[in-house]
Amino acid sequence: MTSFGGEAKSQALLAIKNAREGDFEQAEESMKAAWQALEKSHQAQTNLLCREAEAEDIKVSVFMLHAANHLSSAQVIFQLAEELIYLLRKVR
Repeated sequence: MTSFGGEAKSQALLAIKNAREGDFEQAEESMKAAWQALEKSHQAQTNLLCREAEAEDIKVSVFMLHAANHLSSAQVIFQLAEELIYLLRKVR
């Protein structure tokens, strides 16, 4: 979950950089990669939540909290990247 969240953030930030440089095609590719990583991270978190909902004893660790934080921040950065890329297209 952590690595996918980190990958999603990195790809979304790369997409912003690509758009800032005027390479909107590459920005789109980076956003697709970010979305795929977000989906994997979200699925990992959902699997853990389902296991806990089924009364499986899930040991919560600092690492798991860190991973959840990565997912949350990746989701926010992804949404902001979409908006920034949209605005950069408008001003070009």
